[in-house]
Amino acid sequence: MNVTAKMALHLIPEQLKSQPVFLCIDDTIISKFGTKFENVSKLFDHATHNGCNYLNGHCFVSLMLCVPVWNRDKISYLAVPLGYRMWQKKESKLELAASMVRHVMPEFSSQKNVIILCDS
Repeated sequence: MNVTAKMALHLIPEQLKSQPVFLCIDDTIISKFGTKFENVSKLFDHATHNGCNYLNGHCFVSLMLCVPVWNRDKISYLAVPLGYRMWQKKESKLELAASMVRHVMPEFSSQKNVIILCDS
């Protein structure tokens, strides 16, 4: 994660160094048909529309870095995935995301504006 973050930060042109970079945190549920998979569990999915909001599956927490670059004389953000971790109920998804952010934060010591984005 740190090597990827360092490489992505080097993509920022000198003129855009004052622009913010974004660390995006999200969780994704991957449904599984069956229960013989390691770490499969019954998960709540508010987006299912099949009569039941629970499904068997895995939940992954992801961390992505968005850096500003030039795209046809306009500022555009390039999204670079930094890492994914499978949630295993040993810790909350928030704790898992926080540990991923703490792990990668040393790479942002020279950045002036780092904004963390996440959903509810």
